[in-house]
Amino acid sequence: MQLSSIPLFFAFGLTLASAASSQTGAADFDTAIQPFLKENCERCHNEKKHKGEFRLDTLSHDFEHGGSAMHWADVADRISAGEMPPDEEKQPKAADAAKIVEWLAARLKEGEAARLAKRERVSFYKITREEYANTIQDLLGVHYDPTDPTGLSEDSEWQGFERIGSVLSLSPSHVEKYFNAAESVLAEAMPPKPPVKFLRHKTALELRGNPADYDAQPWGHKARVDLWPGADLGGRPSPGQALPIAGDYKVRIQLSGLKPKNGRAPHLAVYATDLDRMLYEADVVAPEDKPTIVEFTTHLPAGNVNVRLANEVPGPSNLPRSGRADPRLPFFSIKDGRRPWQMKLTDEEGQPLYPFLILDWMEWSGPIVEDGATYAQREYLPKDISGARECLTRFAERAYRRPVKPEEVDELLQLVQSEMGHGEFFPAAMKTAFVAALSQKDFLYLVEGSPETNTQRLTDWELASRLSYFLWSTMPDAELFDAARNNTLHQPEVLRAQVKRMLADAKADRFTEAFPRQWLQLQRVGMFTPDKKLYPDYDAYLEKSMKEEAYAYFREVLRKNLSLREFIDSDWTMLNARLAVHYQIPNVEQDRFERVALRAEDHRGGLLTEAAVLSLTSDGQRHRPVHRGKWVLESIFGKSPPPPPANVKPIEPTPATQPKATLRNKLDAHKSNETCAACHRRIDPLGLAFDNYDAIGRWRTEEVVGDGVGENPKVDASGELPDGRKFTDAASFKKLLLADIGKFNAAFIEKLAIFALRRTMTVDDRAALAELARKSKDDDYRVQDIVESLVLSDLFQKR
Repeated sequence: MQLSSIPLFFAFGLTLASAASSQTGAADFDTAIQPFLKENCERCHNEKKHKGEFRLDTLSHDFEHGGSAMHWADVADRISAGEMPPDEEKQPKAADAAKIVEWLAARLKEGEAARLAKRERVSFYKITREEYANTIQDLLGVHYDPTDPTGLSEDSEWQGFERIGSVLSLSPSHVEKYFNAAESVLAEAMPPKPPVKFLRHKTALELRGNPADYDAQPWGHKARVDLWPGADLGGRPSPGQALPIAGDYKVRIQLSGLKPKNGRAPHLAVYATDLDRMLYEADVVAPEDKPTIVEFTTHLPAGNVNVRLANEVPGPSNLPRSGRADPRLPFFSIKDGRRPWQMKLTDEEGQPLYPFLILDWMEWSGPIVEDGATYAQREYLPKDISGARECLTRFAERAYRRPVKPEEVDELLQLVQSEMGHGEFFPAAMKTAFVAALSQKDFLYLVEGSPETNTQRLTDWELASRLSYFLWSTMPDAELFDAARNNTLHQPEVLRAQVKRMLADAKADRFTEAFPRQWLQLQRVGMFTPDKKLYPDYDAYLEKSMKEEAYAYFREVLRKNLSLREFIDSDWTMLNARLAVHYQIPNVEQDRFERVALRAEDHRGGLLTEAAVLSLTSDGQRHRPVHRGKWVLESIFGKSPPPPPANVKPIEPTPATQPKATLRNKLDAHKSNETCAACHRRIDPLGLAFDNYDAIGRWRTEEVVGDGVGENPKVDASGELPDGRKFTDAASFKKLLLADIGKFNAAFIEKLAIFALRRTMTVDDRAALAELARKSKDDDYRVQDIVESLVLSDLFQKR
C-alpha cells in the first residue's frame, strides 16, 4: 500500500502532526527513525553509494535549520508518495512508513516557530531591470530601455525565475550603472529647455543611395525600393537618423507587400544595429498600386541611430550575379512590365511567386513630447527653493513607495542647498537630489519589515508594493497608494476589488508575459539556434511568434478565468499567420494573435504541444526526450529530478552498416544501466510522449535519422508511467495528466507563489500552499480565482 492518500503537507498543522507529537515527542531520532532508514534507505544513500547526490548518513538531525528541514521534508514526501524505496527494492510495511512520516511531520512542525524566530527583521528584494524601466515610466513619465548597450546588467535567474531576491545582487559596477541610468532618465524627464521637433522625409532614391541628380529626373518621383526575400537596406546611406536628444520618435513607412498564393507574407523588420534591438516587425500585405503606411513609436537615445530595414523571409536573391546587371538601377513597377531581372519574381500573369516588399518612403519625426512643462517638471520641480521640501517629499514617497521621514527629506534638501552653494542653478540642483533618491536602496529594493519591530504581517504600504510588482511589475498607482495611506488595503473586500481592477488593466499584460516566461523557462527558446540545413524555415520571427503564442495563451486563460485544465489540453490555441504556417493550420491570415479552433488532425492544444515548449527542450539539431521529460517533471509536477551521475557515456551513433534507429531506441541503453535506470523510468516516458514533434515543434510520423542505413524509422510515442498507466501518444498522455490535475494544481500554485513573493518556498510554507490547492480545487482550478486566493492569503500578506 502506498501512502499517497496521506500527503505530507497535510500533516503540517493538522491533527496528524499533533498526534505524532504527543505520541513520539519523547522518542529521540536514534530509536524513532534511524532503524527504518538503515533498513530501507541508507543502502542507496550512504558514503559509498549516494544516489541522486543525496546522503542520509550525514544529514543533520537539526529540524530547526531551514536547509536540513527541507531535506527531511523531501524524505518524508517521497516515503509518503511511495516513491522511495523504489519499486524494485524491498518495500516497508505501510504502517511503519506512516509512523516515519508522522514523526518527521511533528519534528518539522516543532521547528517551525524556531525557524520563524531566526528570520531577519527586514527583507530586501531588488527590482529587476524590467521592473526598473516600468517604475521609471510611471514615476517620471519617460521610457528607458535597460537592454541597450549602455543600460543595466542582465538579471540572474534561478530555475527560470528572474526576480528571486537572494539571487539578484548589487555590485559596485551595478551601482554605477544605476547612477548613470538615473542621470539619463532625469535629463529626458526634466530638459533645461523644450526640445526642437523635426520631421525628416526620405524618398525611395535616398533610401537606395542613388546619385543626387536622380531626383531631378522626370521619373525620379516614381522610383521605388524593391526588397527581395532576405534583402535589406542598411550601411550607408542608412535608413536611420541622427537624433538630437533621447526620447520617443515616430517612424512611418509607405510600402506594398506582395504575397504569393498559399505562401508566406513578406515580413518587414526594422532593426537598430548599434542598439542590437528590433524596433518594429510585422507581415505586410498590400497591392502594388494601393500601398499601406505602417507607423510605430519607439524610444531611442541621442546620436546617430543606424537602422537595417529588411524583408526577412526566405527566397531567391537579387544580387547582380542573379541577373540584375546594375544594382543602382531604380525600381519602378511590376505592372508596367517586368525587367529581365524580375522574371523569377512573378508568373506570366504578374502574380508574385515570392514574398516581396516595395518601399516608397520613410519618415522620422520627434521627439514626441507634450507642449510646455513635462509631467516630471509639473509634479516635482517647483519654481524656487521655497517649494523644494514639498516636491522632494512627494517624489521620495512615490520613489520609496512609503511615507518618508523628515530626516530623509532633510538629506535631499541639504543636497540641493549644497549644489546651489557651489553655483549650480536650482533646477539642476534639484535633479542632483532626484538622482540621489533613485540610487537609494529604498528605490532599487522592495524593503519589507522594520529594524524596530519583528512583525510578520506586511504594512499596507508594503502590501501595495508587493501586489503591484506581482501583477504590474511596477510601482503602485495612485489608487493603491490611497488605500495604503488610509490603511484599508488589507481588508479582504478592498484587496479583492483591487485584484480585479488590476487584472483588467492593460498593465497586467506585463504579468501575462513575465510569469509564463519565467515559469515555463521560455528564455531558453532559441538558446541553441536550429541548424539552417535541417530547419531552413526557422527564422527570428517564428521564434518570437512561438513565445508570443504562450503569452497570448496564458493571457486568454487568465482573462476569461478558465481552468488549469486548459494548460494541459484544449481544443483551441492562439495563433498568428506565421505560426499557423508552421503548424500547417489553414485560414489564419492576420499578423496579430487570435483564438483559433483546433481540429484533431492539428495535433495541438494546451501548453505542452506548443512549439515554444517543444523547442526549448531541443538542442538545435534533434529533439531531446530526456530534457522534455525533465521539463514536464519540473513545470507540470513541480519535481526536480536529481542531477545525472558523472561520466555518463554519450549516446552512440548507429553504425553505418546497421538500420537507422530512433533516438528512443538509443535511449533504451539507459534502462540496462542500474545507475541511470531508476531516474529514467520516471523521466523518459514524460518526454517520449512527444516524440511526434521534432526539434522545432513540427508534427511528424517518422524520425529523420542521419546515421545508419535504410528508411527513416516510424515514430513511437507510446509509453508507460511508473504507476503502470499506459499511453499511445501525446493526446492520450495529456488525458493521464488531466487525471492528475491535483498534482499540476499544487505545482502551479507553488510556481505562482515563487513569482509573487520573490523567494523560494520552504517547508514552513507547505500548509499555506496546501490550503490554496484545496481552495483551487473547490473553485474548479480557475486561474484568476487562484491569483485572487493567493493575494488574499496569509502567505501573500506576511513576510
